Amino acid sequence: MSFPSANSLKIGTFWQIPVKLHWTFGLLLGLILFSAYKNGLTLPQTVGFVLFFLCIFLCVVLHEFGHALMAKRFHVVTRDIILSPVGGVARLESLPKNPFQELSIAIAGPMVNLIIAAILIPVLYFVFDTGWPRLDDFKYDKPVEFLKYLAFVNVGLFFFNLIPAFPMDGGRILRSVLAMQMDKIKATKIASGIGKVIAILFIIIGIFFQHLTLSLIGIFIFLMAGMEYKSLRISEIIKNTLAKQLMKTRFTMVSPDDHYEKLITLYQKEGEKNFLVFGFGNDVIGCIPELYIKDVTKKGNIDLKVNQLMNPNFGVFPLDTSLEYIMDIMKEKGLSIVGIEEEQLIVGVIDRNMIQDFIILKSS
Repeated sequence: MSFPSANSLKIGTFWQIPVKLHWTFGLLLGLILFSAYKNGLTLPQTVGFVLFFLCIFLCVVLHEFGHALMAKRFHVVTRDIILSPVGGVARLESLPKNPFQELSIAIAGPMVNLIIAAILIPVLYFVFDTGWPRLDDFKYDKPVEFLKYLAFVNVGLFFFNLIPAFPMDGGRILRSVLAMQMDKIKATKIASGIGKVIAILFIIIGIFFQHLTLSLIGIFIFLMAGMEYKSLRISEIIKNTLAKQLMKTRFTMVSPDDHYEKLITLYQKEGEKNFLVFGFGNDVIGCIPELYIKDVTKKGNIDLKVNQLMNPNFGVFPLDTSLEYIMDIMKEKGLSIVGIEEEQLIVGVIDRNMIQDFIILKSS
């Protein structure tokens, strides 16, 4: 599960990991307040109701930090933690190849919820001499009842996240255990299949007992299970694809003195979207991304020379370079096209459009 960081508000940084709120989180708070008003809650009850949900999300944040801090032990960087109405996600830069390390990272989150419950339950039992809350009579304005609900929710989060289906932690735990005996692709395929069976059971049980929420969870799990397998399969294909297997050998060598009129003609008639710019001795000195061509076409500056509007950054790679590495460099430098060389001569190019078409083809 992932959420776009651009639509999120940073609320703080802890252990060098930014925590962000997705904009839809505000809609949840509005819904909570509306629900309190609709059910005729008093002001103390409304305050307790809102604080209860905020505490739940604090537990979710701690859950995600469980993943993030365990990942840090294995030198895996966490980009950020994003909260939304449907939960939280710790966005890791990558997952460790070692199945035991992935297992440790996956199980760390639910263990945080178990620890919270393990602290609250003895306190409630030995200090306040009370047990589980009455689920049909929530009393958020009573401190002891508040703690009882919180303990109950953390137990629920622990078991819910252990469901052996993606995107729950249980799916990753199952995949990592299977990956100790087989390759990761096969392990993911099996874990995805098991997740889909569980999802179908959720949908059937939800329909039979008229629990719409359970059916919706089942549909969500079913869709995510397939996406996890497809995503990993594409990732493995990208890792194992070399530049020479994807590159285009027919391409136009653009000079700094060429006018954009030439590029626009090639763009419209020959289908070339991005261009490398070659200087003295046919050395690459920059590139022209599709965005520049569209902008010049829109403004009508077709007499503009390439050297007047050119991205000076470029990338040149040997034939046996992995596509994964090339994509990382293109993203880092903001490149739309790179050259592929053999014996210091550019023999091919790879651009964003080719990569996108390749990924679409392999994912179909």
